[in-house]
Amino acid sequence: MAVEIGEELFFGEEGNEQKYEVVYTCELNEKLYLLAAPSDELDKENGEPEIIAFSYTEDDEGTLFYDEIESEEEWKQVEAKFKLYIEEIENEE
Repeated sequence: MAVEIGEELFFGEEGNEQKYEVVYTCELNEKLYLLAAPSDELDKENGEPEIIAFSYTEDDEGTLFYDEIESEEEWKQVEAKFKLYIEEIENEE
């Protein structure tokens, strides 16, 4: 089961978790990535939400494991794919 756009995930320390909604997923260089924004920020009409990004893997039981994106090159590649996705959405409207 891959992560899907619109799926809700919780990030943060136990007891201090915040609900996020997946806004984009992609695969690059055989790695899976997701971008998410706080659910409460997506409901607001003004301003852009804070976006977080991770690479992730999944075990046989469907448990997700997140890794930070550490290299600048990796960030640039994920960001470029996300920008193309946003442009496609805007062109459809």
